[in-house]
Amino acid sequence: MLLSACGGAAPATPVATPQPSEAPVALPPAGVVRFIVGGDSRNDASHVLPWAFREAHARGASAFLFLGDMEITPQIDAAFAAQLEDLGRVPFYPVLGNHEIKTFGFMSMGVAAAERAFRTRFLGTARTPVRSALPDRVVYSADLRGGVHFVALDNVTENGFGAPQLAWLADDLAKASADPTTKHVIVGMHKPLANNGVSSHGMDRDGPGAAADSEAALALFRQNRVSLVLASHVHEFAKFDEAGIPAYITGGLGAPLDRGTPDHAFHHFLQLDVTDDAIQVTVVKFGGSQSVAEQGEPEDD
Repeated sequence: MLLSACGGAAPATPVATPQPSEAPVALPPAGVVRFIVGGDSRNDASHVLPWAFREAHARGASAFLFLGDMEITPQIDAAFAAQLEDLGRVPFYPVLGNHEIKTFGFMSMGVAAAERAFRTRFLGTARTPVRSALPDRVVYSADLRGGVHFVALDNVTENGFGAPQLAWLADDLAKASADPTTKHVIVGMHKPLANNGVSSHGMDRDGPGAAADSEAALALFRQNRVSLVLASHVHEFAKFDEAGIPAYITGGLGAPLDRGTPDHAFHHFLQLDVTDDAIQVTVVKFGGSQSVAEQGEPEDD
């Protein structure tokens, strides 16, 4: 049984129950590079986002990976931009969400202009030193500390990824996998891939073409040994497996929670602690409690 956008039963894919971590909040130990990840901060009545930004700074994060949906409508994204000051000097790598380009997330008015405004405001800055690889999308990759190659995909501007983006993805992943300095490839997108066994509130809803694009992207992920797949859009937490690749839905940065079970519906961010050999993912709930959700890499084929 699937988790819907409004919640539902526990995911069909077995998920290890996170165990409480007794470790105090501290800077990453020697040899560990830390990233903070989350998405969906629109309608943030509880002020989860500024807390997460301050925590990223306090925890010594090397970057904040944001998975989309900053504000309820693109017209007020400037308010989000002002909150980036809470990150201090932590770099910020955003993925495009549907609320960034569509009024209230679904009204397709001025999409091209909204996307251009997003690129101007959030890309090509000292904090985010990247530019889109495609002229009409927010699609890019960045080589981050710890040998991490981060890929940001756009699955909200159209239904699916589209042929140009898939061609770019194939080329980018091939180059990254051939680079001996790349230790891990992490892919971020707003909507979860289709047929993930956890939530149908993703690319499933965008039609058969989007589902085919999802399958094509997943095949590229497997072929190029992607380490981790991250998405938001669903206002919950979920850990699952995508064709042998660890995957997470993390839509808990302040948006109204979906009506899931307490194990899934809570405000949070993910902390990724990266070494050459592994990525440890810790779920940090709003209020400070945390639990280790994942250690290690996907197994060999």
